[in-house]
Amino acid sequence: MTGYILALDQGTTSSRAILYDDHARPIKMAQQPTILKTPQVGFVEQDAQQIWQTQISCAHDVINQAGLLATDVTSIAITNQRESIVIWDKQTGKPLAPAIIWQDRRTASYCKTLAAERASSIASDSHEDMASAVQRITGLRLDSYFSASKIAWLLEHNPKWRARANKNELAVGTIDSWLIYKLTGGEHVIDVTNASRTLLYDIHKMAWSEELCACFAIPMTVLPKVLPSDGDFGKTKKGLFAKQIPIHAVLGDQQAALFGQGCLDAGMAKNTYGTGCFMLMNIGKEPKLSEHKLLTTVAWQRKSAATRPESLSFDQIVQSGRRMLQPPKKEVTYALEGSVFMAGAIVQWLRDNLGMIQQSSEIEALARQVDHSGDVVLLPAFTGLGAPYWRTDISASITGMSRGTTKAHIARAALEAVAYQSYDVLIAMQKDSPQPLTELRVDGGAANNDLLMQFQADLLDVPVLRPKDTEITAKGAALLAGLKAGLYDEATIKTSWQVDRVFEPKMSADIREAHLHKWQQAINRALSVV
Repeated sequence: MTGYILALDQGTTSSRAILYDDHARPIKMAQQPTILKTPQVGFVEQDAQQIWQTQISCAHDVINQAGLLATDVTSIAITNQRESIVIWDKQTGKPLAPAIIWQDRRTASYCKTLAAERASSIASDSHEDMASAVQRITGLRLDSYFSASKIAWLLEHNPKWRARANKNELAVGTIDSWLIYKLTGGEHVIDVTNASRTLLYDIHKMAWSEELCACFAIPMTVLPKVLPSDGDFGKTKKGLFAKQIPIHAVLGDQQAALFGQGCLDAGMAKNTYGTGCFMLMNIGKEPKLSEHKLLTTVAWQRKSAATRPESLSFDQIVQSGRRMLQPPKKEVTYALEGSVFMAGAIVQWLRDNLGMIQQSSEIEALARQVDHSGDVVLLPAFTGLGAPYWRTDISASITGMSRGTTKAHIARAALEAVAYQSYDVLIAMQKDSPQPLTELRVDGGAANNDLLMQFQADLLDVPVLRPKDTEITAKGAALLAGLKAGLYDEATIKTSWQVDRVFEPKMSADIREAHLHKWQQAINRALSVV
């Protein structure tokens, strides 16, 4: 079978489209930037129409660049920034407000207050608070990072919208839902991995939680229908392309990266160095809740193939006839996750706010002008600290500077901050998981920074493996779509992953401990100030 997979990768700072051939090889990519707006302190927004327009423009561009026709495309795969939400009018299809982005912290105080309240309606015992109940049901923390409080804020601050929501006139969705709605001309659905990031989804029952929707005062009628990651998401509407192309796979960006890295077995882990930094570990078929402030999330849900009748004996067919009439089982895989809010965004800050570099790619050369960062530590808590601290009240800082400090020291400290945060996440992850980490697979833009990758391997004291294709997020979604369409087989996942470089740990234990001590001192100083 020949054909192409069109992967749409809608990220925090850009929309991209990548075409993959019948061997899961990327052949062309188109990319357009999207604009983040911060109208108030703690607010982070995007124009929902711009998200759509840049994404569909990239889709058309990449097909043209490849010299192909839409009729050559077998299916569409979607991967997207998670937790960000859009609200729109069901009748007109127009967004009512800017998309609220995952980095937005406007509801931080609301979540902090709610977390301490007694969970009377959903408690497992009389002493359970909301924070504990939310983690038990969703695997997540009650934090403004996730979608629920963003939706609640929109409805609370717009009483007319709440009235319309109660009348089933409005739709809310994460970015995958918004794109699918626009692509299909009306389908209001969501993939299970994105649903599991809303703070409204029960990862044990695999369904929206009526109790949590009630706690956040969100009418369930505004929520999309939840489908497996390789579900039937509909076809593109007539006239959008030269043919109606089926949407065969949808995955949140970090789950897509886990799948694309071939981390299909429990204990395998990856780290994506993008705007933020996200480490995920496959923990298998049971949703183990973290005891060390990490998240438990749905890695993916796939429709398992039903047993073919011709492979069974007559007696087996008779005995299992009733079971065979049931729908195929939808197999769920879970993951532990540690979310770091600022990774590549630190470099963007040095570039855009301080003017230290002209291009993000210049950061490594600048950092290499010095052998070490000295006593300088950059604590990148621009939007608070993520896992395993979860402190929205911490502010960013640069400490340890002297008259001899140069911008090269600060650049090196910025890269080290990315690795330090990932170290903190891994330590927590190792405490939660029975499987010791033997290697870390990496991807994302900053994974191409050799200095950062070597420092990461040195801190973790395990090999860091960088694949030849570091745009693994789009590839993960494309692989799942190709499997659904019959373009790929399971072996394609492994054969298409090829290592570019292995960064082996080289740092002595004494030097490693000195680095970690310096980082922990900076963390402790920040925590003691608040």
